[in-house]
Parts: sequence; structure tokens; C-alpha cells
Amino acid sequence: MEPGTDSPAFLASDVDGGTPLTAARMSASDADRESDAPVKKQRRVRTGCFTCRDRHLKCDEALGQCQNCRKSGRICRRGVRLNFVDTQVVAPPTYLQPPATSRVTFQDDSRTIASEYVGGLERYPPPEQDSSLGSHSQPAAASIESAAAPLFKSSRPTDRHLAFKDPTEVSLMQVFVEKVAPCMDVLDELKHFSRILPLHALREPMLYAAFAACAGSASDDGMRLYNTAVQTLSESLSDPLRDSALCATTAVILEVAKLLVLGPIETQRPPAESTARSLIRECQWSTQSLGLGKVCSWANIVMELLDCLVSHRALVWDPDTWGVDMNFAQVQPSVTGKEEVWAQRMIYLCAKVTDFWTASLHSGRQAGTSTDIHHRLQEWTVYNRWCDKWIALAPRSILPLGELQSWQANHHTVFPQIWLLDRSATFAQLFYHITRIILIKADPVPSEHTPEQQALQYHAYRVCGIMSSDKDSGIPLFSMPLLAIAAECLVDREAQEEVLRILDKIMHDTGLKTQQVKDKLSTTWGWGPYHGHPHAPNPSMALNSADPHHNLTGAELQQGTTDPTLNFDGALENHPYLDHHFPSFHEL
Repeated sequence: MEPGTDSPAFLASDVDGGTPLTAARMSASDADRESDAPVKKQRRVRTGCFTCRDRHLKCDEALGQCQNCRKSGRICRRGVRLNFVDTQVVAPPTYLQPPATSRVTFQDDSRTIASEYVGGLERYPPPEQDSSLGSHSQPAAASIESAAAPLFKSSRPTDRHLAFKDPTEVSLMQVFVEKVAPCMDVLDELKHFSRILPLHALREPMLYAAFAACAGSASDDGMRLYNTAVQTLSESLSDPLRDSALCATTAVILEVAKLLVLGPIETQRPPAESTARSLIRECQWSTQSLGLGKVCSWANIVMELLDCLVSHRALVWDPDTWGVDMNFAQVQPSVTGKEEVWAQRMIYLCAKVTDFWTASLHSGRQAGTSTDIHHRLQEWTVYNRWCDKWIALAPRSILPLGELQSWQANHHTVFPQIWLLDRSATFAQLFYHITRIILIKADPVPSEHTPEQQALQYHAYRVCGIMSSDKDSGIPLFSMPLLAIAAECLVDREAQEEVLRILDKIMHDTGLKTQQVKDKLSTTWGWGPYHGHPHAPNPSMALNSADPHHNLTGAELQQGTTDPTLNFDGALENHPYLDHHFPSFHEL
């Protein structure tokens, strides 16, 4: 390079000759015009494709496929690329638990979304360290938090030293908590009726009145306690500012009190929604709710199912809306765990079979074309397979821990002695065998051969065996209706007489009224009204109770007929239906 080539004289070139221009050849006016001309900058691509960016090429931003990608045969990737750079937060993220009555659920997918971007997932702490965030995959923790939330509008901090002082009140609450509440909590992991609601009864007179009605049902004062609870609920329903959750909970408890006071036969209500069900709808509770809403929904379902089993009618609350998962594809047998979920599955299955059985009774087993019978057989087969899968995949804790044949028992009995671990196992096993009995009776193509009759007797003996060997009399709240259904199938005289002794023991231990059940069974067996000394049975009538071809008479069909479309949506405003479902004793 020659000296002086870096001077300003060499910064410009002659267009014609290409020789350098000297400062002398540039006039002052030319220099001024050149300084005023705008400098043209290279345009930067802002919306180019990712492929050109990664190759450090200028993209022509053509829609569809740019020129570079078209020539090279590459995929022209478009989109918006984000980088997780600023992750500063004022405080650690927290999970706000929704109220118990909320039907909205939240799912945190931020970790999954962040993994789609460069450096996104690395900004998150490992899952095991993310303790400050609540997780929707931990239903137990969520249920505990929801249980700690206020249950009712009037809920407020309770005086820690507040307690029942009256001896009668203490006695009634003890009976409810120790005898009645455990039966109602059989589907509830948190045990609302025995652990949580009794604490609220300290400040809620209506709740206490319902508890007292259940506890005093077997006493001479049971009529007054029941009427008091019904009147208290009726007065609360007339208040437009009522606490719907408190009223619904009280109504569910009164459904149980009605069963305890009147017995399972006389509690058959009109073919319409119960008061408890209507109030549950008002609260927008369902089996998918958290906390108290879920507990009350399942308790009401069980009470309605028992009523439908006795009265041979379809359920008003459609089982398909309960949200029960009957997919057993991913289920593996386990020793213990989720007993409540498996019990709910059996309740759902029993409800579906009950509706199927009721429909077949009302339409006639042999009625319809061959196509109708084929469709009913397909539906029956699905339910039968569900039962097979349930008993094969249920946790070991639900199955019997001990079984003794009748001749091995330490007392005279014709039924097997079956030992189950707890109330949940007893609950599930009773409904399982009852479902099997109903399936045999509802078989669209029944078999007259011995195996089907043997299966019917087998399941009936299992139900009676659970009842005779259980210390809690088979969970008294629903033991008598289920025992009555199973006992109707018995054809052996000695077994029939032992069922009556079991009912006498239930009445002695719990105070439940069993005379109506004994009278109905005696009539079914052909004995006539039972007065403590059964007459000789009529063999023909006894066999009819176990005959799968037996259909209901016209009077029985008329009594059990129901219209599932009936409801009390319009009655929620003035609640006149209360008296129809919770009758006072002076009206009986």
C-alpha cells in the first residue's frame, strides 16, 4: 500500500474512470450534497423462517415456503420462538384451594408447555422440590384442605371449650357418632359424619336435631325427636336466605332417620325426587364434588338405591351421571388401597343392574321380539363381566380374611361364617352378592338347570353368612333391605328360620324395627304373618321366590311403577313436598 492511501482522497471513486478523486476535484457544493444524502442501510429480516435463521441466511419471507428452503429442499419452519429469560417472581407460586362447592378444577400444565421451548424446562425446579405448589394429582390432600374450609354459611371459629352439657344431648350424640355415623361414612375417607359434622352440631341446632332423630329412633322418645327435626328443617326451608348446604346435609341425615324410625318397608316414597336429592341439586353438589358435597351425594345415592331395591323401581338419579370409572384395563390387583373407590364402583354396578331388572319386570321377561331379547342379553353380559372383573381386581382388603363352613362354626348355623376386615369390606361384599342375585333373576335367557339355581342359593347364603357373623349386624342402616332380598331366594326351612333369628338379633342389638321385614318374608315363603312361631311353609310359594321366571303381579307392578322424569324443580321455591317425604308420626 502506497503512503497516503488512507487519506480522505481515496474514500470516493470516479464513476466513469474509476480513478480516485482528489480533494481538489471535489467542489464545496458537491461535498455538501453528499453529506446531506441519506445513508441506505441493509434491511433486516424480522419474520424469516427458522430454517434460514439457523443457516444464517437472509430469508425472502415468502409465504408457504421461502426461496432458500425451496431451492435446498428443506422444511421451511415458521412460528414464534420464545426464550425463558426473565423468571424473577416476587414470591413463590402458591395453589389456592377452591371452595368445597366449586365445580371448577384447575390443572397446572406450565411445566409441560415450558418443555416445548429452548431452556424452558430447565428453569423449573425438579418436581420433588416443588413443594410450594398444590397438585391436582393428590386428591387426599385436596380433600383434607376442603374439609378444613367452612362447611356452612354460619360457620365461624368455635369456642374450643364449647361442649354439650346436658346428659341427654351427650347420650344422643354418643349413639349417633358410635353407631350410626360409621355406617354413613363407609364411602368417605375423611369420615365427615363421625368426625367433622358433630363438631358443627355444637352451633347448629338443626343439625343436632337430625342427629338426635337418628340416635333416638329406637327409644320411646324417637317419635318426638323425629318430628322436631322435620319441623326444624321445614322452618329453615321457608327462609329465602337459608343455608342450602346446611339444609341439604340435614335432609340427608333425616333420610337415614326415616329408615331407622319407620323401617325399610314403610319408607317407600312416591316415584319422584326426595327432599335431600332436590336440595343437593340446589347446592349443585355431585359425586365429583369435594368434601361435604361428595359425601352427601353418595349417602343419598345409597339410600335411594335401597329404596329402589325394596320397591322395584328405577333410580331417579341416573347412575351414568355419577362419573364412576368402570375401565378396568389399567387396574392391577393390590393388597389394599382405594377401598372407597371400589365400593363406589359396586354401588354404580348394583344401580345399573337394578334399573335393568326393574325394566325387565315392568315389560315382562319374555316380551318383545328376538332383537329386543338379544339387546337385553348383550347389556346383561356387560354387567356380568363387570362383576367378574370387580371381584378379580378388587384390593385384597375387600375380600374375606376368614371363611368357615357351617359345621366349623362354634354355634349352630346353616350359613358360612365370613370374616371381613372392616365396614367398607362388609359394605362392598354385601352389594356384590346382591348384584349377583339380581343378575340371575334378570337373566333374559334364564336356565332351568341346576347351576343357575345353585348360584342363586350360593350368593343368598353368602349374604346371610356375612349378616350372621358380623359383629355390627352387617351395617344396620342397609343390612335389613339387603338381607330381605337375599332371604327371599332361600328354599330351605332351616335357613329361613335362621334368617328370622338374625332379624331378632338385629332388633335386640340396635333397636331397629324388623317386624315388617319378618312379616313380608313369612308371606313370601308361604308361612303367613309371622308371630314368632312360623307355620308350615307352602312349598309352591317358597319356590316362586327363587324362580327366575317369576314376574310381578299387576298390583305389584302398579305399586312399583315410576316415571323418572318427575322431579321437584318447581317445588324448590315453596318446598311443599317436604311433608310428603318426611311424614310426621301422627300422620302414620
